[in-house]
Amino acid sequence: MLLKFEELERTGGIYLNPRNLMTKPLRLADWRDFLALDEKTYGTYARTIYNPRERFLISDEESEAKGIELSALYCSLLTDPEYFCGEENLGYQLKVGEFEGLPFANGFAGSKVAIVGEAPGRRGCGKTGVCFYRDASGMLLRRVLFSLGINPDFLYITNVVKCNPPENRLRRIPPGAYELLARELEILKPKAIFAVGRTAEKVLMELGFEVEYLRHPAWYVRRGVRGPNWEILGEYGKIKGVLEGWIP
Repeated sequence: MLLKFEELERTGGIYLNPRNLMTKPLRLADWRDFLALDEKTYGTYARTIYNPRERFLISDEESEAKGIELSALYCSLLTDPEYFCGEENLGYQLKVGEFEGLPFANGFAGSKVAIVGEAPGRRGCGKTGVCFYRDASGMLLRRVLFSLGINPDFLYITNVVKCNPPENRLRRIPPGAYELLARELEILKPKAIFAVGRTAEKVLMELGFEVEYLRHPAWYVRRGVRGPNWEILGEYGKIKGVLEGWIP
């Protein structure tokens, strides 16, 4: 579950997980080259440092301790996934997933910023197990963050419900999902929590967390936005405003 920072390789300004690559790119100038990697050539997880077996980045004793607790929480999800995800959502997730295990979360365990979405997407996290990755809304989020000078892999990203709901429509939130998310954020202790979408905002407020609301990238995708524009950059710029700079 844990990924040590010293195991990453840096190429230019980009960090790579060599275990995610079927073959190493000859040259990466910046994040645009990184996100443009062809997964058929380089691997499904080439454009992120995470994969289902390495979900939490650690860089010191404090982040390692949190990473161990988060790994144990993930094991709790696996012991009773129906309670935490709901029978309908779990059943659908098992049909669409193309990886071992279930979606949970991914990111730097020592991050001061947590991004919380509603649930895994059918073509993104539901298939790969990596939050906001591979589908149109996930890759838009990553492009926006990189454009703001933020490496999305150095934040912490999760969802309210950990399994992909049928046809991406979350009908109800199981009580176990509230418990799991609350414990997750208690372990992480972020400085700021960003709710991506109204469902995430509602749940987080019900749990008593202070949150900043962000429109879901899918809202922009439905309006034809495929890359960073002034509107989404202005909105997601709130994240940069609370970052103190991340140096491993």
